[in-house]
Amino acid sequence: MTLDEHVLRLADESVLCWLATSSVSGQPSVSPKEVFAIYSNDSIIIANIASPNSARNIRENPIACVSFVNIFTQKGYQIKGAARCLGNGDDGYVEIEGVLLGITQGKFPFKTAFRVMAAEVHEILAPRYRLYPETTEQDQISNAMDAYGVQSRDTCNQ
Repeated sequence: MTLDEHVLRLADESVLCWLATSSVSGQPSVSPKEVFAIYSNDSIIIANIASPNSARNIRENPIACVSFVNIFTQKGYQIKGAARCLGNGDDGYVEIEGVLLGITQGKFPFKTAFRVMAAEVHEILAPRYRLYPETTEQDQISNAMDAYGVQSRDTCNQ
C-alpha cells in the first residue's frame, strides 16, 4: 500500500509515534517512539533506541500498528502491517539507518530499526471534526494551545 503526501506531511508534523505490538500470547504493549519516518512510500521506520519488549514482540508476532498525531491539529494516521526488526547485514538496513541517523544527528544511538509495512492505513481525527463539521484546523490549534498552555510565538504584537 502506498502512503500519500498527506500521510507523509502529518508524520513530519508529529513529534512522537506510538508502536503497538503484542506478544505471542496476545499481551499488548504500546510505547512512544521519537525517531521515525515514512520510508519508500510503503512503510514507516523507527529507530530501536531502547525497546527490547517491542523487538521481542515483533520477533514473536510480527503484526504491529503505528499511530501518530499532530498534537495541535489533532489529525494523524494509524498504519497497520507486518513488522520486522532490522540490523547490520539485513537487506535495506544501511539505507534505513542513514535516514534515521539524519533525524538523530548521532544524539540517540541505535543498532536496529523497526520497519512496519503499510497494509492498512486509517486517518485519525479528533471527535470534534466529526461532531462539529464546521471545525477548522485553526480552531483545533487554538483549542489545543489553550489546553496545553502554549503561547503563540508572535512577538511582533507584544
